[in-house]
Amino acid sequence: MLSIRKCRTAIETSNFMKLTKSVTLFFLLIVFLQVAFSQDKVVSDIEMYRRTISNKHKNPFTKISKDFFNQQLDTLISEATTLNREQVTVRLLKINASIGDEHTILFPNADFYLPFQFKLFDEGIAITISDSLHKKYLLYEVLSIDATSVAEITSLLKTTIKQDNLSYSKYFETFYLNNTSILQGLGIIKNLLEIKFKLLSLHGDTIITTVSSIKKEVITNWKYAEPYNKLLAYSSHSNYWFQYNESNRILYFNYRSCAESENESFASFNKRLFDVINEKKPAKLILDLRFNGGGNSAILNPFITAIKKSVLNNKNSFFVLIGEKVMSSSLMNAIELKRTTNATFVGEATGGNINHFGEIKSFELPNLNMRVTYSTKYWENWKNMEGSLTPDIYISNSFSNFIKASDKAIEIISE
Repeated sequence: MLSIRKCRTAIETSNFMKLTKSVTLFFLLIVFLQVAFSQDKVVSDIEMYRRTISNKHKNPFTKISKDFFNQQLDTLISEATTLNREQVTVRLLKINASIGDEHTILFPNADFYLPFQFKLFDEGIAITISDSLHKKYLLYEVLSIDATSVAEITSLLKTTIKQDNLSYSKYFETFYLNNTSILQGLGIIKNLLEIKFKLLSLHGDTIITTVSSIKKEVITNWKYAEPYNKLLAYSSHSNYWFQYNESNRILYFNYRSCAESENESFASFNKRLFDVINEKKPAKLILDLRFNGGGNSAILNPFITAIKKSVLNNKNSFFVLIGEKVMSSSLMNAIELKRTTNATFVGEATGGNINHFGEIKSFELPNLNMRVTYSTKYWENWKNMEGSLTPDIYISNSFSNFIKASDKAIEIISE
């Protein structure tokens, strides 16, 4: 027979176990409800994406069928309970890439980013910008991240980007590369506090270092690799600026953004530019569009009108530099110059296609924490033309030239 004390102990133990079980079940229920609630929000975002792209995009179904688009989204929704936010983000990126529109883009806002920014060269991917803590790794080539080789990383990133334009893909590969949400969703990194990089120094030494990701708002002062300080093209970040070289009689005009500057209207700037042309009578004029991602194509009209009438409008005197960042309005400017002037085009193929959807609007997916842009108009800029605008003189994107601060496009024109 049990004693009163033992009986009481047994009862208390039993009650405690019941209470513990109840508390455990309660917390499990809370967790389940949180997951389910969160899941409902994710599905809500996916459905918002479906509705907006289907109903407001000019024509999202030129390269895929509406049925295929909906099937992909239905599959994602059915599998979303087994995925985390980063994996859902990557799956949506892949679906969006299948639309094949260069202006319908997903911009995931990661809570954390790598402390590096990268540039893709012919020889590989290099760190060209870093936070102050890791500036010693500037100009190091990246061999792998968390045991995933650069070749595999590039291959994985390509699945999230439309692939009908190599320059466009290259641009977005490096744009997405420091976004930890995308890297996590692709399975490249797992621990945001310990990300292992295998790097190759300029001296040929292979090193392995572990870095932590950083909050976006913490980055206030990026450090740039030394070549940026020596290359003419990077000497100003103004929307438009020029420099005349008396020794070789070359006037260099950098048009960095299709937008009016706060300090000087483009009309006023253009007058100053052509005043110098009339006074100095340069032998050559270089228009550099390589860093211009677009804006308002009409801004450049005063220049285009004036250059058509200029004595410099011939293939040996007027040169236009293009590259992978040239898209949208800057591409439209380049196309007009190609069709209506005698300029020689130098550089790489443009990231934008000659004929493309554009005139973008945007919306937010609040639970996936990303902005989405979509096209509302089709621009047929050059009938029957396909793909990029290509240069007359191709310049390779060489890492060896970059580390020597050698801008081959300008150097060839200067010869």
